[in-house]
Amino acid sequence: MDASVLTEDERRFLRELDARGVRYMIVGLTAAGLQGANTATVDIDLWFESIGDPGINAAATAAGGLFVGGFGLMPARLGGSLERFDIVVSMSGIGTFREEFDNSKPITVEGVPTRVLSLERILASKRAANRLKDQAVIPALEEALAAIDGDDPKG
Repeated sequence: MDASVLTEDERRFLRELDARGVRYMIVGLTAAGLQGANTATVDIDLWFESIGDPGINAAATAAGGLFVGGFGLMPARLGGSLERFDIVVSMSGIGTFREEFDNSKPITVEGVPTRVLSLERILASKRAANRLKDQAVIPALEEALAAIDGDDPKG
C-alpha cells in the first residue's frame, strides 16, 4: 500500500494555485520532511506572497475547499477538505517571503510541482522562534542537513 503525503483535494489545490500563478511555499516541518528530515507533523504550513491574492480563493473553490480571507483579529484560513493547510504570514528569524522565495527549493510531491523553504532556513527559523516544540526538532533538522552535506555522523 502506498502512503500519500497529500489527499487528492490537497494535490488539486496546489495544482490550482500553480495554474493561477499564486506564489507560495510549503514551510515548517512538512517542508523539512519532504527534504529528508526525520520529523512528523499533522498540518501543512503554506506561506503565500499575499493572502489577498484572489487566486487562493479560486484555487480552494476549484479543489472543493474554502478560503476565509480573515478580518479583524481572525486570521486567514483554509477549510473543508483543505483544513490541514495552515496559512503562515511571517516566520521568525528569516527574511520576507520575497527574499526567501528566491532561495526556496523546487520539488515535486506526488506529481505536483511546488516549492519548499530550504532546510537551512527552516532551521534558522526554529532557532529564532525558540519555543519548546521548535527546540525539540532542531537535532533532526541538523542531522538532515549534515546528511545532505555529506557530514552524516551516522555514516
